[in-house]
Amino acid sequence: MKNDTSIQEFEYRPVRPFIQIPEKVLMYILQLTPSSFSKVYLYLYNISYGAGYNKTFMYTSVREIAKNLNISIGRVHNAITYFKKIGAIEKIVSKAVIGTKFLVNVPEFSSAKGLWFFTKPEKVRYLMMKEKLITEDKIVMSKIKRYKSQKENQKIELFDKKNN
Repeated sequence: MKNDTSIQEFEYRPVRPFIQIPEKVLMYILQLTPSSFSKVYLYLYNISYGAGYNKTFMYTSVREIAKNLNISIGRVHNAITYFKKIGAIEKIVSKAVIGTKFLVNVPEFSSAKGLWFFTKPEKVRYLMMKEKLITEDKIVMSKIKRYKSQKENQKIELFDKKNN
């Protein structure tokens, strides 16, 4: 008889070089426009939480991000400005030649207001919590319903409308 251990399901977090992106972070990123903004946030998320820190573990600059992501410097600058404005990132320290270290805040969705807001990582439970197995149909259906309801309820304005 063949022992079928290949079908076992494991509940553990993979080790580097894998990074787990929480569902709320992914849902926020997927609806960002322009898409270069989502690339910038993912990059900053990767060099912070991907390395096990809540801030970027190395100094980075607009030019370096643009080079690594293959997008224009102007787009990266606009994304950084936007994320600072909404509280997604905060400048910790900046050095003229080396670059900047950022604290990367994580998104939360307010069902009452229908808006995304950013909060300090220490105040967010989903970074530390481990969910049940995703293979259960009940959990999969609840995730699909949650995604559809958030998609219908949210409309994010990237730039303020000026009253001219």
